[in-house]
Amino acid sequence: MDTSWLKGIIATAVTPFDEREEVDETAFVEQVRYLVAAGVDGISVGGSTGEGAILSDEELSRLCVLAIAEVGGKVPVIAGIIRNCTRDALRTANAVVKTGVKALMVTPVHYHVLAPGDDGNYEFYRRIGKDIGLPIVIYNVIPHNVISPELLNKLSNIPQVVAIKQSGGDIHKLAEMVQKCGDRIVIMSAVDDLLFPTYMVGAQGSIVAPSAIIPELVVQQWQAFLRKDYEAAEELHRRILPVVQAISGVNFPGKIKEAIRQLGRTAGITRSPGHEPTEVEKETIRNALACAGVLDSSCESV
Repeated sequence: MDTSWLKGIIATAVTPFDEREEVDETAFVEQVRYLVAAGVDGISVGGSTGEGAILSDEELSRLCVLAIAEVGGKVPVIAGIIRNCTRDALRTANAVVKTGVKALMVTPVHYHVLAPGDDGNYEFYRRIGKDIGLPIVIYNVIPHNVISPELLNKLSNIPQVVAIKQSGGDIHKLAEMVQKCGDRIVIMSAVDDLLFPTYMVGAQGSIVAPSAIIPELVVQQWQAFLRKDYEAAEELHRRILPVVQAISGVNFPGKIKEAIRQLGRTAGITRSPGHEPTEVEKETIRNALACAGVLDSSCESV
């Protein structure tokens, strides 16, 4: 399958919810418009940042339709599939494939009791690839159901498996994936706090949460890397890192949306049990954004 389009900064879109915890479509479209204007190379809908695990098939499909209409062919749209069995993943994939998305970004099953091991994971991705036919980006984010470099090497034999989003903070495994099968699989970084080093070891771009908040900086860093301006890329690392640190941990979507709000954009609320960050967390986020140079206030220790 052609993967020439799969590179650079695939921005992660949040899903804005209104006070009734229903999708705010207007705010979502505004967000996608902002990301495209920032120069991103693609849009990811319904991933972790987009609270994809709690979206219905109908909601995810509608968001994909809205995103595709807004980008107008300028960049590809990828749909997140976060479901807990093959049947449910196929049902969701069959719903979103009708919207015209370019690819699926599929997590392994995430309920730990259901972790199927390497054989089960291989069959999971084989079935989705065979039945749906779209390119698949494996989203390697489940700590108790990890796709190892050895398994990825085997999964690369499935025609539809074209890429992996390597998450979990493991730059060592990312480097090993590049070594073992980087000639057959696109390795996209999701090591949010170490983007520049992952580019240096072979990642062909990233799909990360800070791209939802400060897409301009994430795009600038990738472009600096491409032109081998490593001094600029390192300086941007120092600006991006505090933001990553401020949003990490529990209530992750809530913190991301708070950061977007502090920058003057509409992000909506999270669905319960997600909640608004504490005042201490809000101040931490504010300081991080100041350190990143995207607020007018002075930089304070994060």
